[in-house]
Amino acid sequence: MIANPEQLSFIKYGIANPEQLVLKVLIYNMLIKDFYTINDLTFNGSGIDAVIKLNPNHEVYLGHFPEQPVVPGVIQLQIVKELLEEVMQAKLMMDNIIQVKYLMPITPNENSKLDFSITNKMNGGNRIKSNITIGINDAIFTKARIEFLIIS
Repeated sequence: MIANPEQLSFIKYGIANPEQLVLKVLIYNMLIKDFYTINDLTFNGSGIDAVIKLNPNHEVYLGHFPEQPVVPGVIQLQIVKELLEEVMQAKLMMDNIIQVKYLMPITPNENSKLDFSITNKMNGGNRIKSNITIGINDAIFTKARIEFLIIS
C-alpha cells in the first residue's frame, strides 16, 4: 500500500498511523509534567533567552539515574521545543535534528538553574532553523542545531 502525503511524516518516524503519535505524545507530556519551571523568557528579535529551574525531585530521575540523576538529552530538546512554542504561540515538530552535542551531563542537584539561548532563522514559510546552547555561567552543557516545522 502506498502512503498518502499526510502519512509520510508519520512513517518517516516509524509510526504507522497518527493515533500512535498522539498516544506517544500524551504519554511523554505526562512524564515531564512539573519537570521544570520558567523563571525568565525573553524574545530578542531573532531568538530566545530563557532561564529555567529544574525540579531535582522529579520521578524521571528514579530511572535516569537513581544514584546520580542526569537530565535526559531527549528532555533537554523537548524543553527547547516548548520554549519556542511558548514564544511563537504555535505548535512545532522537530523535523530535522542536524547536530546535537552533549558536552557535559546536567545534574539537577548541582545545576538546577539553566540558561537557554536559542537563535532562529526562518527556513521557508513554515520551517525554523534553531541554534541552541544550554548552559549556566561559562559552562556549556549542550549545543544543538535543529529544524522545526510549524504545524499549527
